[in-house]
Amino acid sequence: MPDFAVVLVGPKIPGNIGAVARAMSNFEMDELILVDPCKLEDDAYRFAKHARHIVENATVFDEFEKAIEDLDIVVGTTGITTENERKFLRQPTTPQELADHLADKNGRVGLIFGREDYGLMNEELARCDILVTIPTSEEYPILNLSHAAAIMFHEVHSKREVRKDRSLADGKEKETLNQLFSELLEVTNYSEHKRAKTKVMLRRIMARADLSVWEFHTLAGVVSRAINSVKRNKQD
Repeated sequence: MPDFAVVLVGPKIPGNIGAVARAMSNFEMDELILVDPCKLEDDAYRFAKHARHIVENATVFDEFEKAIEDLDIVVGTTGITTENERKFLRQPTTPQELADHLADKNGRVGLIFGREDYGLMNEELARCDILVTIPTSEEYPILNLSHAAAIMFHEVHSKREVRKDRSLADGKEKETLNQLFSELLEVTNYSEHKRAKTKVMLRRIMARADLSVWEFHTLAGVVSRAINSVKRNKQD
């Protein structure tokens, strides 16, 4: 089972931060990352109860990119989804499916929760390897931040098996591959208006693929050779 870091992006209510920390403690999580948070007033510690130490030890970042750069898998959450298979940005899985997917993984997984009023922005969603939504009533789909977090924590905590027979590519290696695919799209003059969606699609495919280190190096080598071949042909 991987190590989990809980990332709250732009939380606006101190009590919600404390309530999330309390839920983290319930499910054996202790790494809290805050991105551009509100001031940590008394409610943050009061709602945390016996998980006050999680709030006190939280790491704070000004920027989303800095907060996720050391994560191996970035899991975003959203209450707004789509059934259109071409709109990869908001094509989610369920918490149960996520838990099954992560059960035999290693490394650091970031569970990303957005702002209480409008969640994660599109550019933040585009950086997520996996997107999760909690099935709720269509009439009132948006959960309180701490309630959504508790459901997510419960599901991933329920899967405790660890498989150690494969060395999986880490976050930096997968990001290298994503950058190579991005460069390949550029050098092959892939349609510019399709490029952003295609990058998200490829990122999600790579996350589902569970590449081993050997597979990463092989695929990265193939893509690099394709890029260099296209560049040479353009020079001739």
